[in-house]
Amino acid sequence: MKLIKGYKILTLLVIASLMLTGCTDNRHLKDLAIVEGIAIDRQGDEISLHLQTLNVGISNSSETPQGNMTINTADKGKSLNSAIVNISTSLSKRIFFGQNKLIILGRGLADKDFKKELDYLLRSTDSRADIAVCMASDKAEDIIKSKENDTAVPCENMLYLINNSEKSGLSVLVTASDLLNIYNDKTSDLFLPVLKIEKGEKSVSTDGIALFSGNSLSYITSREETQGFVLLTGDINNMIIEVEDSKLGRIGLKLSRIKCKKRASIINKHVVLSAKITGDMLINEIENGIDITLDKQDHERIKKLADQKLCLLMSNAFLACKRAKSDSIRLGEQLACNDTDAYRTMSNSWNDEFLKAEIAAQSDISVKKISDNTQVE
Repeated sequence: MKLIKGYKILTLLVIASLMLTGCTDNRHLKDLAIVEGIAIDRQGDEISLHLQTLNVGISNSSETPQGNMTINTADKGKSLNSAIVNISTSLSKRIFFGQNKLIILGRGLADKDFKKELDYLLRSTDSRADIAVCMASDKAEDIIKSKENDTAVPCENMLYLINNSEKSGLSVLVTASDLLNIYNDKTSDLFLPVLKIEKGEKSVSTDGIALFSGNSLSYITSREETQGFVLLTGDINNMIIEVEDSKLGRIGLKLSRIKCKKRASIINKHVVLSAKITGDMLINEIENGIDITLDKQDHERIKKLADQKLCLLMSNAFLACKRAKSDSIRLGEQLACNDTDAYRTMSNSWNDEFLKAEIAAQSDISVKKISDNTQVE
C-alpha cells in the first residue's frame, strides 16, 4: 500500500512539474497579436496576406466592448512564409495563430495548386485541427475586410455562419483536420464552402461549395446542388425545400431529424452509391391552402413530391461531382469500408471508375405535423 501511495504521489509531482514548465514560455496577452482570421490571395507572382487580430486593449477593457474589436493588417511576399515575415515587421507584437478560427482562400489562389500555402498553415506549430477553411468567391481580402454589421469579431461570426448554414443544408464546415484526412486518402478530393461579399460590403453569405479535382478548383455548386451535397455528406439538422402540386400550388416543407444511410457496392462491374434519406416533414406553407382541408390523398401526394425532390437533389449533386471529376463525396472511401477487395482493385484507376459510378437515391420522409394555418381532416 505504501508503495502504491508513493507511486501516486510521484506521478502527481511529475504532472505538476510538467504543467509549470509549460508556463515558462508563455507571454502575456498584451504582448501577442492574436490572430482570429487569415485571408490569402495570389497577386501575380506574390502571395497577399491579411491577418485579422484582436485589439486586446478594447477586448480587455472594464466596460462592455461595443462594435468591432479587431484590426486587419496586410503585406505580401514571394511565399506565404515570406508574407508572414513581412507582416511581422509592421506589428509590434509576436503573431500568435493558436486562436485562429478561419482561413479564407482567394479564388485566384484556389484556381491553381495551393497545397504548398495551405500545408504551411496546417503544419504550423500554433495551428489547431479545428480551424475552419473556406474559399472566397473572388478575393479573400474582401471577405476578411467585411465588418459583419459591426460584430465584435467578424471572422468568428463568419465561422458561425458556415456552421449554421451546414445545419440547414446550405453549406459545409471543413476543418484543417478534414483537409489532412482528404489529402491522406488515395481517392478523395477536396471541397470547401464558398463565401461571397454582400452588396454594401457590410456582411458575407454562403455561396455554394467549391469542388476540387486534384488540387485545383473545378466547379462551384448551385443552391440545389449544395443541398444535395450536404444531404450526402454533411451534418444537417433541418432543411427547407419547396415542391409544386397541381391542386395545392407551391408547398413549403421543413424537414428535420434528417439521416442519410449510404453504402457503396459493385453492380454490373460499376460502383453504385445507395443513399437513403429518412426524416420528418412539417408542411410550412401551402399556396392554395386557405380554407382547404388536407385529406389522406393530399398527404400521400405531398410525401411523394418531397421524396422525389430529395432524390433529385442527391442525384444532381452526385452528377455535379462527376462533371467536376471530383470525388468530394468520398465515394472511394465508402467503397473501401463496404467492399475492401473491390476498392483495392479499382483504387489505382479511381478517376475512371468514379466517372462510371452511379447513384441509387431513395427517400422516406414522414409527415409529422401540419402548420396551424392548414386544416387537417
